[in-house]
This record gives sequence, structure tokens and C-alpha cells, in this order.
Amino acid sequence: MDIEGGLFTDLVVIFAVAAGGGLAARLLRLPALLGYIALGILIGPDVLEFVDDPERVETFANLGVILLLFAIGIEISFREIYQLTRVVVGAGVIQIVLTASAVYPLGLYVLDLGHEEAAVLGLVAALSSTMVVMKTLSDRGELHSLHGRILTGILLIQDLAFVPIIALLPALSGEDFLADLGFGLLKAGILLGLMVILGSKGIPWLLARITGLGSREIFIVTVVAITFVSAAATESLGLSAALGAFVAGLLLSETDFGHRALSEVVPLRDTFSALFFVSLGMLTDPSFLADNLDLVLPLVGSIILVKFVLTALLVRGFGFLPHTSVLTGLGMGQIGEFSFILVGSATALGIVTQDFLTLTVVSAVITMALTPLILAGGSQAVDRLGNRVAILRPHRLSSRSSEDQVPPMYGHAIVCGLGRVGHLVAEELTEHKIPIIGIDLDPYVVAEWKNSGHQVIHGSSDSETVLDVARVKHARLMVISVGDPIAAWLTAQHALRIAPDLDIVARVHWRDEGERFQELGVQEVVWPQMEAGLEILRHSLYRFHTDPSEVENLVANLRDHLSFGESDGLEAMIERESGDVPIDDPEPDHSGP
Repeated sequence: MDIEGGLFTDLVVIFAVAAGGGLAARLLRLPALLGYIALGILIGPDVLEFVDDPERVETFANLGVILLLFAIGIEISFREIYQLTRVVVGAGVIQIVLTASAVYPLGLYVLDLGHEEAAVLGLVAALSSTMVVMKTLSDRGELHSLHGRILTGILLIQDLAFVPIIALLPALSGEDFLADLGFGLLKAGILLGLMVILGSKGIPWLLARITGLGSREIFIVTVVAITFVSAAATESLGLSAALGAFVAGLLLSETDFGHRALSEVVPLRDTFSALFFVSLGMLTDPSFLADNLDLVLPLVGSIILVKFVLTALLVRGFGFLPHTSVLTGLGMGQIGEFSFILVGSATALGIVTQDFLTLTVVSAVITMALTPLILAGGSQAVDRLGNRVAILRPHRLSSRSSEDQVPPMYGHAIVCGLGRVGHLVAEELTEHKIPIIGIDLDPYVVAEWKNSGHQVIHGSSDSETVLDVARVKHARLMVISVGDPIAAWLTAQHALRIAPDLDIVARVHWRDEGERFQELGVQEVVWPQMEAGLEILRHSLYRFHTDPSEVENLVANLRDHLSFGESDGLEAMIERESGDVPIDDPEPDHSGP
């Protein structure tokens, strides 16, 4: 088989450098995608020329986009997106219009472009990168954060807006476009409606029968088929293939098979995502960048700034706190992968030149590469500046959350963060007639709880102002279930400064985080991953007829040992506490304690 210079050789080179780039980024404590992009530039046609034709691997790179968006769809859910419909649709649409309008004069007067090229630049700048933002949020564990959910929804709106945007191009070249625009929107609406209706019924029915066959292989193939059929359906009507995959993932998330499907596609997702980012680097021409820094740098800086300011102001205008608004704005500051299609189409129509295309692609890649760094530093910068700049303080209270609306309470519980964990705790405490005050950043969650008759404050629990309003001095218990580790730790620190004897139960995500809480004086720290492991161990030992008292002693000792003490080996602990476990009982007891 002759593979010299062919696709196979290109893939070998790309995966090899992806592994090296990811490792280098990891050692430098940088996001892996930066390593992928950097080495993609190095092996591309403009530097070492290891891969002289990036278009050969474009199809494989697009697989990464499709699989990533499918996985993100499973991880999110219709309910999480629906709760934010107003801000997602409103801010998403307005942001597109305002960004295009703001960038147009930039292209016209600063970059000295013609009217048509400036208009195309505005449309290109209006669209952000679904792939890069979703990948970054997923890597940072922020998909389910408030700003993560808002970003996801706005990006979904932008993907939908690609149809009318691409349909506007013929108008810039003097052709009639209204009929095509209307027909394209009609087809897109019908298709998405059919996908939701048929998918919500057909996908669970199909997967239930596939699961009944007991074949993991057939299940994986079926899930991948659903993903690519959905992607192909939307792409056939001019929509993004990734949008179809995302909708398929959303539909699957509402079934009992979502988590299993996610676990099966994750290896494929990560593999082809790496391929996408390497190929992205190969599109960058370093020589063009060096020769045109006076154009590229102002364009990159202006787009990041304009999109940040507009998005942050819009989200703030929809009632969200400055902290959330700023983080959402930081996530939108890049040109998206759709810019390649948009500028390519504009070039084919004769609206823009080849140099304009290269300028746009290079600028897009730079803004994408900066996104993980901007998001990584954004949260810390906002927290630090919040003490000095009033508008950045996450704890500013709305007028609806003023102190006179929280009645005097004593011996109550304060629940910080009303997400899935906090919601469950607050509901059960209320059922047991325990008075509670909830604190949450999401205005829609706050409104929902207020309408249910609960006492709730719209603000950030890491603020002493908010804690004073919640009457922390008179509280009996505080439950911290905030997703942001920094905010959770500051909440405990400020609460104990105000009320040193306050009993606190805090959820943590990592062992070292729990150790910091314990050093702070938090009485009870819950580590969900450890608790899950101990429960699995408990049920496993019962099924081997281990004495119940030994099991409970072992679990209790392991909990103390593994939580925040020095580890001297799990195997030694198990052997010391429980002795030999009988494994030859022909009829093990499955009933549990």
C-alpha cells in the first residue's frame, strides 16, 4: 500500500504532534488545545510542511466538532437551556446585530476596507466559536455554571443564525436573496421541529430495543449513527452539522441512555477534537501574521473588546449580576469556525479578496487560542478586582433582595447555591419544618423560589453583605453547595469571621479542597466522589457475606482516613480492618444489611 504523502501519513503526523502538543501544554499548565494549535502551526504548509494540504484532513477534523457538540448536548439538557430562554434568545440575537454594527465602521475606517468587505467582517465577528468555548468550559468543569449555561444557549442561537447570515451574502454582491432567506428559515424550522418531535419518541424506543440485545458494540454504532444522521440532516439545509449533533445530544439527555452514550463517545470525541485543533493551527500563516501585525493585532483586540463589552452589558441588562455578566462576556470574545465558511463563500462570490480571507482566518485562530487563557484568568481577575471596582462585585443585591424583605430569623439554615444539590437539601429541610434562607446568583432560580414562598436572596454567598442580610450571626447551620471552589471557600471564610461558632456543611470536589475547608474550621466536609466509592464498597462487601459490623467500621474508618488525613495505602487499611473476605460462598446474600 502506497501511503507516501497521502492521507494516512498526514493522520500519523497529526496524531503524533497532537500527543506531543497536549503533553507539552500539560507540563506548562496550559489548556491542551493551545498545544494542539501551536504544533499545528509548526507542521502546517507555511512552516515545516509536514502536512502540505490541510484540506485532506478537514473531514476528520469536522468529526471532532460533531462528536464534541453531541457530548455537550448530553451533558446539558433541555431544562437547563429552557430556564434561560429569555436571556439566551434576547442577548443572542441583539449581540449579533450590535457586534456586526460595531465592527462595520472598524473595518471601514480603521482597516480601510470597502463597504462590502467591512460588512462581511461585521458578520464574521458576530459569530463566536461553539467548538472552542464548549471545549474550554468542559475542560474547566463550568458547563453547568450559570455563565456556562448562558454561553451554551447564546452559541446555540448563533448557530441557528448562520442560515440568515449566509443568505445575506448574495445581497452584498447584488443578487436577490429574500426568497432564499425565507425558504432557508422555513426549512430549518421544519427540520428542527421534526427532530425534536420524532427524536423525543424515536430515540428512546430505538435505544431500548438495542440495549435489550445485550451488545455494547451495536449500542455504540447506533449512538454514532444517530449523531451523524442528525448532523447530516441539519447540514443538508444549510445549518451547522454540529447543531444537529447538539440537538441529538439534548434529546438523548432526556432518556435513560444519556450517560451510557456519553461514556461510549468520549474517547472518539477527544481523539477527533484534537485533530480539529491541530488542523486549525495548520490554517495559520505565520509569515502573513508577521507582515501584517498592524492589521491583525488591532482587529483581534477590537473584536475581543467589543464582544466582551456588548455581551456583558446585555446579560447584565437581563437581570444577571455583574460577576456572571463579565464571565459570560469573556467567553464570547473570539471569531468562530463558521467564519471560514462565511469568508470562503464571500470570496467565491467576489465580495472579498484572498488577502481578506487570510486576514480573517489568522485573526480567528488567534482569538480562539486566546479564549482558554481569557476564561482561565477571568474568574480570578473578577474576584480580585471585585473588592475595588463596585460594578464587578458579585454580591451586589437587587432591590428585590433588600434586607427588609427577609424577615427576622433565628436558628435557621442558610443554603448557599440552589443547584441540584442545594435544591434537594433546601426542599427536605423545608419539609422538616426547618426555616431556611437560600442564596443564589441565578435570577430565574431566585424568582422560582420566591414564587414558591421561600426566603431567598439574589446574590453571591461569598459576600459579607449578603451573609449579613441572611442573618448569618443568628443561623444554626450553613450548607455550602456552590459550584465555584473559590466562591465556596470565601463563603466559609467570611461566614466564620462573622459567626465563629456557626456549624457548616460544605461540598467539595477535590481532597485538597476539603483539607483547606477543614483547616478553616468547617465542621463537616462532604466529598461526593469518595462517598460514592464507599457506598459501592459497602454493597460489594455485603455481597461477599462480610460481617455487617466490620463493614460499617471499615467504611467509617476509611471515610476518616481518606477524607483529609495522610494515606498509608488503601489495601493495608482494608486488610487491617476487615481481614480476609470470603469469596467461595456458593450462594452470596444480595439483600444487603
